[in-house]
Amino acid sequence: MSSNKSNHHNLPLNTLAFAVSCALLAPAYAADTSVASSVVVVTGSRAAGRTVENSASPIDVLTQEDLSNSGASNLLGALTTLIPSFSLPGQSPQPDLGSIVLGVQQRNLSPSYTLVLINGKRRNTTAVVSENGFAGSAAVDLGLIPISAIDHVEVLRDGASALYGSAAIAGTVNVILKRNAQGGNLAIKGGATTKGDGDNSSFSADKGFALDDRGYVSLFAQLSKQKPAVRSSPLNAGYLYYPAIKADGTLSTTLGPNNSLPAGASVNPREASRDNAPWKNSGQKLDVRTSSVGYNAEYDLASDLSAYSFATYTDRRAYSAQNFRSPYAIYSNALARNNGWFGFYPDGYTPQESTSDHQAQLVAGLRGNWDGWNWDLSSNYGRDKVDVYTVHSANYALPASAGQTDFYIGQNGYSLWTNTLDLSRSIPTGWTAKPVNLSLGLEYSQEHSQLKPGESNAYLGVIPGDGGNGSGGAQSLPGYLPRDAADTKRHSYSAYAGAGSNITDAWFVDGGLRGEHYSDFGSSGLIGKLSTRYDFSPAFALRGTASNGFHAPALQTVSFSNTSGRPNGLISSLVRPDSAAGLALGAVPLAPEKAKGFTLGLTGDLGPQFSYALDFYQTEVQHTLGTSANLGLDRTNSDGQFRDATGAVLSPSQLAILQSYFTAAGLAIPQPGNGLTAHYFTDVGDVRSRGVDLTLDGKQRLGTGVLKWNFAANFNSSAFTRISGVPAKLQGLPNISTLSLTNQQNTLYLAPRDKQVLDVAYKSGAYSIDVRETRIGKVRRFWTNADNAAQGLPASGEWDAGKLWTTDLTLGWNLGHGFEAKFAVINVFNQRARRVPDISRTNASKAQYQYAFDTSGPLGADLGSQYYATLNYKF
Repeated sequence: MSSNKSNHHNLPLNTLAFAVSCALLAPAYAADTSVASSVVVVTGSRAAGRTVENSASPIDVLTQEDLSNSGASNLLGALTTLIPSFSLPGQSPQPDLGSIVLGVQQRNLSPSYTLVLINGKRRNTTAVVSENGFAGSAAVDLGLIPISAIDHVEVLRDGASALYGSAAIAGTVNVILKRNAQGGNLAIKGGATTKGDGDNSSFSADKGFALDDRGYVSLFAQLSKQKPAVRSSPLNAGYLYYPAIKADGTLSTTLGPNNSLPAGASVNPREASRDNAPWKNSGQKLDVRTSSVGYNAEYDLASDLSAYSFATYTDRRAYSAQNFRSPYAIYSNALARNNGWFGFYPDGYTPQESTSDHQAQLVAGLRGNWDGWNWDLSSNYGRDKVDVYTVHSANYALPASAGQTDFYIGQNGYSLWTNTLDLSRSIPTGWTAKPVNLSLGLEYSQEHSQLKPGESNAYLGVIPGDGGNGSGGAQSLPGYLPRDAADTKRHSYSAYAGAGSNITDAWFVDGGLRGEHYSDFGSSGLIGKLSTRYDFSPAFALRGTASNGFHAPALQTVSFSNTSGRPNGLISSLVRPDSAAGLALGAVPLAPEKAKGFTLGLTGDLGPQFSYALDFYQTEVQHTLGTSANLGLDRTNSDGQFRDATGAVLSPSQLAILQSYFTAAGLAIPQPGNGLTAHYFTDVGDVRSRGVDLTLDGKQRLGTGVLKWNFAANFNSSAFTRISGVPAKLQGLPNISTLSLTNQQNTLYLAPRDKQVLDVAYKSGAYSIDVRETRIGKVRRFWTNADNAAQGLPASGEWDAGKLWTTDLTLGWNLGHGFEAKFAVINVFNQRARRVPDISRTNASKAQYQYAFDTSGPLGADLGSQYYATLNYKF
């Protein structure tokens, strides 16, 4: 791994100072090969000849060896392991489909702010919209990009909207596919946790073919499997999940507080043989199979004309365990009891949400040179189709005698078709030390988003009067309703211009301007970026960037609405902000998010094999996307009174206002026994992210081998600089705020405040060893607990789920004849996620579970130590 990495805040200053001073005092050693930092990169500037070591922006280059040693099977896992400024929050902030289609943060910003390119061409985003966690985001699914297809990855940690357009606010990931003209690789990998679960395996192959002496085609394929590793807490002995036995021998319809034994009843004998850890959705809860194929090809048609094309296709089938449905919960639900589901599931059941995800991208183009102009004309089509299912489930609006336990929930689809013309040339001038690299470009894109409803049995009973009281629908994830179906399109035009050159031998300047126009949002305004670098000496250079950017809300987000039911009859509705329902509830149509970014860095080489980079950054995002407060009319309580979404009883005047809004929105007024809450995507305010990235790279001969090391650190802090006001028509209603404490936490504090990665690799002859030490800094978590008041304890507080160290070890052995074996242990010392403090746990939680782990942080999977072995054959 070469040059720059990232993170900021809360690593003790003496630790940072120690790391820097050790690096600065390290002696320089003669090189045996050129360092990776001298590789030419194509990301972050359209000026030719830029390398990591002379870049005006912070860039990481991850080699195939780096990716392989990360232990990950896809790019998502590799980036979060190797680059400190990337963070993958645990499962709790990303529930439901978000636990399968994972969003990764860069510099503590939304996943939708990181642009992903394949061979320099934009990758389409996922079709799935995040309704929770990163509300409204639709990011590129990095879990669908297999490592075996990658030659190297260039990661730009800087805003680049002026270069690449919407979404490049936090940075850009450019995946360069393998381009072999001969030879190939076969690799097989297998592993598990040291507890014997969580089996994972993969098989990959790639082969290059020469097309005469004029081109190549490189083929690749990979199959990966991951099994669950459950880490749920055991139940307390007094927590019951079967119906109690009444004195007359019949089953009781009630249990005592927190599932305790009610007076006059006895414990159901089935409790003695129960599964004491029935919740299977903590730990590595996914059961995933991913298969990928693709190619990368280029052919010279003439001396100054070549054709190129690449394509990738990935199929992923995933199952995600949801909350356990206890026998008592089934029995106590009158609708279920009347339809025989208690007899069907006498020991309860764990429904699973499942997706069948099909991602394809096809790019074809021509590039050449005409009269001094280098030109590139390409067409790029990408599509993601996600079919959603709920399996091993039930719909209580159906009779159990029907026997249906698997349901088709519906389909999310999204496609992006982009056509681009890029022009560049080098123009000598009399006033610059080197020719000016001029670049121009035009782009036209079409987007298409679809949400298709599920089968009728999957949503039957969600809406009152439709076979139930609102408590129907497939358990854990009801089907998409026909009224939420969507089929929307938009198109956009963009143009850019850029120029970069060395004004003097030491001073480099690079700038760009871009404008985009969307058929639904209008103009982006003028987007610009100016970067500069001045080399005072080989050991010291000053670099900086100022830019502005934008992110057009995803088409999937703009057109998304969803209706779901709850077991108690409460319906939750996410309405489109530009719909009649949204406007009646105080929404306004979404607008693009705007950003301003600055970086200032120091970099240089303190010897032929030792480089450093220190970059300070600030990114401000205006009109950050989130969700509004819940508006509620809840009559699920036995007293039949109207309550708001928080459960507070509404006054007559408040009720009249909300009823008028719901009527205007076309939403039914709930009857006794059911209720309705509604919310929408909205602008929640402005967010500022600040931080510093530090990278140190070294390489030297040691004994009979070569020692390479890399230290990367990121320190960051985030804050709201503005919180949007409550819409005028909602002011005066109770419990209405723009940002709840949970939503603020999900926006600001999911990522650690700092993270450091030290990687040391030594290779001598046929043997190699790689040791990676990772430190996760402070992870802020807030809690509220109304149960504490009776005990005289604080009702809210904060705790630190971070300050964790993990160690990874990889041993390699070149067996000869093209064979190489590796054995690795991830998290050697079995570091686990922090336990949630008891003071933050409610009485219900403490009555049910013996303990609870924080599942929202970087160690959210809580797997402990893992191991794997790899056998690779190169031919």
